[in-house]
This record gives sequence, structure tokens and C-alpha cells, in this order.
Amino acid sequence: MARANTDKLHPDAVAAKARVVTIIDSVSPTELVEAIKRAPSLRGMILGYIAEEMFEKHVLGALPGASKIRKHDDHDRSMNKSDRDFVFGGRRYSIQLKSIQTNSIAYDPASEVLCADVQNDGSDRRTVLLPNGQRVETTNYVIGDYDILAVPLFPFTGTWTFAYKRNRDCRLTDSKKYSEENRQYLLSTIEKLTYPLRPPWVSDLRLLLDDTIGECVSE
Repeated sequence: MARANTDKLHPDAVAAKARVVTIIDSVSPTELVEAIKRAPSLRGMILGYIAEEMFEKHVLGALPGASKIRKHDDHDRSMNKSDRDFVFGGRRYSIQLKSIQTNSIAYDPASEVLCADVQNDGSDRRTVLLPNGQRVETTNYVIGDYDILAVPLFPFTGTWTFAYKRNRDCRLTDSKKYSEENRQYLLSTIEKLTYPLRPPWVSDLRLLLDDTIGECVSE
């Protein structure tokens, strides 16, 4: 049905829009938690946002000297590909937070470690400009899109601890849909992680905060 000449500013329409945000208030905490647990896609999305908040609270909040913490617009990644960035020691570092894929968690009896996959890509396809001047439509991150990949280890530890890896140490894509020349600039969409951690993964963010990454700033 055509909706010509509709009025979005009519008092009834304005009241209906305002009422949308009160839906959550009308649901009890127990009902809300149960709804989240029953919907894997919703659970994954919410856990991702929770991980970002816990990283800021438990890691950056406990890191002496960390300042000017910024959260970026999730709906506009045209200029910034990180979830958080912060200033430490005169440099601004950008962090991309990604979660362990639940269904990938397994035990490796040969190495006696837990292992899992981490989805390390953008949520939407977009056109990226590579250092060689070529443009590619992809969900893959480009080397240098962020400084450090951070992954919550909660499934393994039951606490808000994280694993960290420099962007430049992440795996390159081996997808044949990209030319050999372009693959050297595109990260793999899957990172492999074991617990206990193996290099180049580290559990102490401070070990990666040096002048080889980040951007020099005047504090």
C-alpha cells in the first residue's frame, strides 16, 4: 500500500517511535537473558558488544597511563576500522576486538591444548584501496587497518582476560579469488588461536605497545 503524504512528525507517530525504546524496559531481566540465550545470532552480537565494554573496563581501565579512550561508530568504518583506540606513552593505538567462534572450540590431544577459530573480518563487503593502487571489493581487512587484534579468552578462562596479536602478525588470506599480488595485503578472515597461548599471541597488552605500531601524538 502506498504511503504518500504520510506525516512522521504527527504526535501519534512521534509517540510510537519514543515507545520503541521502552520495549526493553517492559521485559524482565530474566526474560531478556533467556531470549538472548535462545537466539545464537543475537547472542553473538551482544557478546561482541559486551567484550568491547569489558576490554575498556578490565584492560584499559587498569592500564596505568592509558588515556583518551575512543569508541568509534560501528555504522561508519570508512575511515576507522577499530573498536577502540587509546593513547599510551605518547602514541595512539587502535584495537580490533573479535570473539572466538563457539562451534570451532575443540581439544587437540596431540598438543594437549584447546583450539578455536576467530573470525577476523569486516561485517560488510566494501571496496578497499590496496597499497599497490588496486581496488578490491571484500570483507577482508587490509594490513594496517588496525594495530592490535584482541580476543576475549572468557570461554577458556571464565574471566575477562584477552589474547593479543599485532595486525602485521595476522595470517594473510589464501583465497584464490584474489590475485597473488593482492593477497599479500589482505588478512585471512580466520585466525587460529590455542589455549594456552602460543606466540605471536600474548596475554599482556603492554608487550605490544611500542613505537613500531600506533601513531605518535602530542598528549
